[in-house]
Amino acid sequence: QAEPKGVELRIVSVAELPLYNEDLDGEQAPAAVKVWKAAVAACDGVLIASPETNYGLSAPLKNALDWASRYPSNLWKGKAGAIVSTGGGAGGARGQLQLRQVGVFLDITFVNAPEIAIKRFEKKYFDHETGDLISDTWRQRVGELLDRLIKLVSITRSVSAETF
Repeated sequence: QAEPKGVELRIVSVAELPLYNEDLDGEQAPAAVKVWKAAVAACDGVLIASPETNYGLSAPLKNALDWASRYPSNLWKGKAGAIVSTGGGAGGARGQLQLRQVGVFLDITFVNAPEIAIKRFEKKYFDHETGDLISDTWRQRVGELLDRLIKLVSITRSVSAETF
């Protein structure tokens, strides 16, 4: 799907991030951490896509959030965000609630609707070979979520993170 006009989308993997270790943070941080922090610092908004793990936030996602919330400052502060999740019967809704709770401390303002919590094991929603979302209904809802995220970014960008 084409990027909306004036919007640059970038997919950033967190797979190479080591477990958060305060002793490794700062100037001596591993290269993967520096790349990750630069990506977070450069963005105005973030679409977080993650599976739910054991009714909660996935460990790699929490790790990535932690790396960008520490030295030298919380890089999430004042960012706009949106969430897409997958999981069992509830489609990742429980993990989304935990992410929203963590987002309060990180000062991420999340889009509230539409909620995108997709049942991972439903064959009609995903192409399990490629991981692509094939449901027209869900694709439309993701488009609506992105539209709202873009609007929220324009609001949060116009307000200083210190006063928002």
